[in-house]
Amino acid sequence: MAAPPIVFAVVLALVAVLAAAELYDLRAAGLWAALEAVVLALGIGALSFLRFVQDPPSWLLAAIVSVWAGDVVAYVVGTTIGRRKILPRISPGKTWEGTLAGFVAATAAAILVAIPAGLASWWVVTAVLIGPVAFGGDLLESWLKRRAGVKDSGTLLPGHGGVLDRIDSLVAAGPLVAAAIVLTGRMG
Repeated sequence: MAAPPIVFAVVLALVAVLAAAELYDLRAAGLWAALEAVVLALGIGALSFLRFVQDPPSWLLAAIVSVWAGDVVAYVVGTTIGRRKILPRISPGKTWEGTLAGFVAATAAAILVAIPAGLASWWVVTAVLIGPVAFGGDLLESWLKRRAGVKDSGTLLPGHGGVLDRIDSLVAAGPLVAAAIVLTGRMG
């Protein structure tokens, strides 16, 4: 986030191109691939907006940290104490225990990161929604992969899948954060 704007723009464009290439390879999923393309485009646009609407980009940082915190905590809790599967045919590793812990972690991280930027009630509501929206983005991408008959969206990141596998939650949550900022007039 502290990188010069041109560096951020180039990295984001590179990620967008790589994700779009993976999505093209998943086009056998039909309508689901088209829906993921819309989410990807809106998400990349929202992340760009969040980077350039405020300096320093506090809301972008809050979005990224909260999504990552939710993903990490959901994984750790799900793999250690998770027992009840949510949707085993779509995303076999996801458990209720991990998912709910991820929601709590995403909310807490979003609130903690936003405190220096001026915590307000609108942000608390947004923070509570980030986890479920990010989870929805992850499920959409999982469903897309199942429909296309693949385990991972790509092979660029060995052991982690593809670029889409890494950004699915963030590109879903980005538009939520951007919309909250626009609707509340918190730009700048």
